[in-house]
This record gives sequence, structure tokens and C-alpha cells, in this order.
Amino acid sequence: MSKLQKYLAKANEQAPRKEITVMIDGDEWKVRQLNLTELRECEKIADKGDKTDWFLYNDARLVKATEHDFPWNQEELKKAYKAGTKYELVEKLFRDNPDGYTKLLTAVREVNAGVTEEEAIEEAKN
Repeated sequence: MSKLQKYLAKANEQAPRKEITVMIDGDEWKVRQLNLTELRECEKIADKGDKTDWFLYNDARLVKATEHDFPWNQEELKKAYKAGTKYELVEKLFRDNPDGYTKLLTAVREVNAGVTEEEAIEEAKN
């Protein structure tokens, strides 16, 4: 099999991802491993030119890791919490439950343990 055939075949495959389930206020949240494209997107979202907004970076990772399980981009939800974007919704949704936010963020870190934040950011920059 040539390299071209190999990568053409891989293009149609669904790569398996690790997933962790976290309980918050009696609800199951499924947190899945982020792929490189999603990590790069989180980096772009948090890039403020000369610095990185680490809060926004973490919120973006949390959204990307759970959006297969939770409708972050649902307009009614964003209106109810007066959030302009799904990334702004995270802080508002967990304002009264910082422990829930911490549990989810810890799960995001655990499921992506093979890739450190620094490694992902450096790879995204390159």
C-alpha cells in the first residue's frame, strides 16, 4: 500500500477517542478526548495577540470535549444566560457550581493526559 492509499483510507476512518463520564448535580457529563484540530481551535480562540486568555482556553477545551453530549450552541440556552457565544456560556452555567466546573476541567485534562497543554499549544503554533 502506498503512502497516498494509506492516508486516503485513513481519511474515512473514525478515530476512536477516550471518554470519561463525570457526575455533576446528578447529571452525567461525557468528556471525550480532543483531537489536534480541536486543540488548535481552542488555542486560536484564546489567542489575544501578545498573550493567551487561559480562562477562555480552558472554557473552549471544556466545550469542545463535551459538545457531543451537551448543546452548548443552543440559542435559547445562550439567551437565558445572556451569553454571546458557547464559550461565554461555560462560566455563566457554572457560576454557582465552581466544583462542577472543576470536575469537568479535571476530566478534560485526564482524558487528554497524553498531551500536555504546553505540548498542544506548541504544536498548534507550529
